[in-house]
Amino acid sequence: MVYCFTCKCLAGQQNAFTEGYSDWKHPDRVTAHEKSASHRECLLALLRRSRNAGTVDVVLRQQKEDAAKYWREVLRRIVAVIKFLSVRGLAFRGDNELLGSSGNGNYLGLIELLAEFDPFLKDHLDKHGQKGRGHASYLSSTVCDELICLMSEKVKRKIASKIQHAKYFSIITDSTPDMSHTDQLTFIFRCVSEGEILERFIGFEPIYSHTGASLAGCVMKMIANLGLDLSNCRGQSYDNASNMSGKYNGLQAHLKKINPLIHYVPCAAHSLNLVGVNSIEDSCQTARNYFDFLQSLYVFCAKSTHRWDKMFHNTDVTRTLKPLSNTRWTCRADSTKALRENYKAIREALGRFSTDPEERGEARREASSLCAHLDKLETAVLTHVWDKILARFKTTTEALQNPSITLDTAERLLQSLRAYVASERDEFEKYENAARDIEGVSHLYKEEIKRVKKRKRFPDESGDSDVLLGLHGSRRFQVETYYVILDKLLSCLDKRIGAYTELNELFSVLFNMDTDCDNVRKCASTLSTVYPDDLDKDFGEDLIQLKTFVREEKKHSPATLLQLLHTHGLQSTFPNVYVGLRLFLTLPVTNAEGERSFSRLKRVKNELRTTMTQKRLTALSLLTIESELVKELDFKDVVDTLSCAKSRKKQLC
Repeated sequence: MVYCFTCKCLAGQQNAFTEGYSDWKHPDRVTAHEKSASHRECLLALLRRSRNAGTVDVVLRQQKEDAAKYWREVLRRIVAVIKFLSVRGLAFRGDNELLGSSGNGNYLGLIELLAEFDPFLKDHLDKHGQKGRGHASYLSSTVCDELICLMSEKVKRKIASKIQHAKYFSIITDSTPDMSHTDQLTFIFRCVSEGEILERFIGFEPIYSHTGASLAGCVMKMIANLGLDLSNCRGQSYDNASNMSGKYNGLQAHLKKINPLIHYVPCAAHSLNLVGVNSIEDSCQTARNYFDFLQSLYVFCAKSTHRWDKMFHNTDVTRTLKPLSNTRWTCRADSTKALRENYKAIREALGRFSTDPEERGEARREASSLCAHLDKLETAVLTHVWDKILARFKTTTEALQNPSITLDTAERLLQSLRAYVASERDEFEKYENAARDIEGVSHLYKEEIKRVKKRKRFPDESGDSDVLLGLHGSRRFQVETYYVILDKLLSCLDKRIGAYTELNELFSVLFNMDTDCDNVRKCASTLSTVYPDDLDKDFGEDLIQLKTFVREEKKHSPATLLQLLHTHGLQSTFPNVYVGLRLFLTLPVTNAEGERSFSRLKRVKNELRTTMTQKRLTALSLLTIESELVKELDFKDVVDTLSCAKSRKKQLC
């Protein structure tokens, strides 16, 4: 038999469910009773009485709510401390987890600091702090790590939802070994969200194989974990390593086999770096010797603090030398600028050092050799030449590393740099005169100082054969060194620029709209053929109407056009143009954001934190790298989730 509890307690009339119901041949009467007016009246009466007089478990429920509220306040403060430390990439733990200890780390140290001004937190530390195992305080490293993971998951979900809303995305990856000698693969996703270009870090993944197939598997796994569809991926950008950029077995080739629309864009900043490296390694011996000398000069000065003080302190030197780097080639711009601006002062400081009787003989001889090298006209000329060229390379590289840069802007920047290098062919005399104006520098080239060798004249030879055929002095240095350097730079730039020309020509109809209507329709048809699922046959007509809409200004960048459509709410008016702009702006230009994540990785996992687990590393890196997004988010739901999970009911006395 079954009874209706509500009706049994509160019903004014007897019925089958107050006496006990056992007619199982008619089970539908149970449903009919639940829908009856008398049953509903009893339910309402029970709710009213529960609200006024309470129920049997009202004390237990109140205790649970009070406990959850208490721990919610505790966790709210803990989350604020974690947020403060993580966005700055600071360490959490110290030598111990003892409150009051000077070695308990930043996490407990900040909690103790807050407790000095927060009575609630001070009372919590007095009651629950360091009570030993089995007594909950939620100040332990375990709860801290749990909160770090929950906060990072919320950030990751926020980023993933933005990418899903944007639909189209591109992938940027790179790898580097961390302090524990584990190769970490960084993942950066680029998309266009609400008219804004975004490049977001997702996380690090350890890799144990560097083959293109293995890396492709890691990328596809990450895309699947974020709930994204690889068919919506439209671009990929990596450095120029063969396992990444290889045409047949590289990462880009494996992804293109799955989705041919994932266009590969070589990192423009890495490519420009290779232009500089190749111009030195493959141009001429004189250029290589110059940078070897520059590094030797820095090594000599930095070998001891005594030398550095004598060379740069209490002297007329205004800019110190910098070490050279093969991976960050534009650092040479800082070194050449320092040498050009302080050429005379550095030369005089070396001269004083070489004649100082208090210095060791080996050091004096090395200083004398470096000073003699600075006396050469060739060194002074190359210093002025490389200072001008590398300054333009540096500013161009910095512009290419902007996360919001677009492919057309990158190509124009490289083209303008090429034009600048080409214009320098007629400026040799200017650099030569500037070098000769430096006090103490020779006015003659090395070979002009040497005695000219003459060949013995035979009786049947004329007098003209006494003249040594070939170029000499200034002209020879100009032809065999200066022109060779410029020609090598131009050749390498042409090769690198060609990697972006095809894609820019494909999308050129979006930002070169000053052509005739027939050409617009033709180019639009070509682009819609490449993206048949994204653009329809009306693409050309949309462009022609948009061309009239923006006729006041002849030139519009893709980013400006996208903002214009958003500002005026014209996404539905020009749907194909809107999609085409998003496709183009989604294409990555550099993987500079990946390099920036490596810089943060060195802070998060330094030599004192090498035992950090991979899960904690990824979570902390995400909170540190996406610090601006973390500051905007409210982690109240994280606090509520953990406080409800950790709250405990007290036993009634």
